[in-house]
Amino acid sequence: MLSIILSSGPVTLYSLGFLMAIGAFLLSFISWRRLRELGLEEEKVLDFIIITLLFGFFFARLLFVLEHFNKFGLSFLRWFLFVRYPGFSFWGWILGFFLSLNWFARKEKWNLFRVADEITFGALPFLILIQLGQFLDGSGFGRFTNMPWGIYSPGSLLKRHPVSLFMAILLFLIWSLLIKTERHWRTWNWLKNRESGFVSLIALILTFLVSIPLAFLGDSKVYFYWLKIGLMVVFFILTTTFFYGRVGHSLKKLFIKKDEQNEEKQEEKQEENK
Repeated sequence: MLSIILSSGPVTLYSLGFLMAIGAFLLSFISWRRLRELGLEEEKVLDFIIITLLFGFFFARLLFVLEHFNKFGLSFLRWFLFVRYPGFSFWGWILGFFLSLNWFARKEKWNLFRVADEITFGALPFLILIQLGQFLDGSGFGRFTNMPWGIYSPGSLLKRHPVSLFMAILLFLIWSLLIKTERHWRTWNWLKNRESGFVSLIALILTFLVSIPLAFLGDSKVYFYWLKIGLMVVFFILTTTFFYGRVGHSLKKLFIKKDEQNEEKQEEKQEENK
């Protein structure tokens, strides 16, 4: 792969670090511009962006190390030398972003979902570039495969699933879909509650949805493998349920309506039999 973009004397430009820097710039600029339009203080917005990136980096690296603990062990130097020992957890980034957003929104009394909707448009390009960086440096590959899309990863004589590349493409499609629907979703009749939260929750739901099949292609220990898949399914169901209630619908009413419809059908059948 292309783990090093440029090497000249003492200067070495790594693909992951380069794309991460571009992604951080896009995340910062897009989030700053959108949050400023909400009327939030610029200083607070900049503080929030810095804290978000720090939280994301910490949890993304920590979860990746824990998932591949056999490679890192208790060598704390390896934990943070991500250039020499590359790899980040995708869901670690999401967790870090959410924790920083939740904490900062409470602290500054911001509208959590309104801010979440705005930074989603900056977070997705960042995550896309991270996935591309991990594909280029060889840390984003999954299991061995003989399928046509298999690619040789660094240090391997067998082809592997390019999981990070797949994820980058799917995240780009999600990002494009959200951009197209941003100006129209409030006009949809099936949304009874048109408050903020639609964009961020849809982004999470779709990300969970595409991550579940990709998780089967991942290269993890057995216990982490099924734990990741199980957690993704659980969080997908919880997020979808929360979203359904957020837009003004009720699961209880849904089931009640189904029961009423079943009762009506049974009554019609009884009358026909008579």
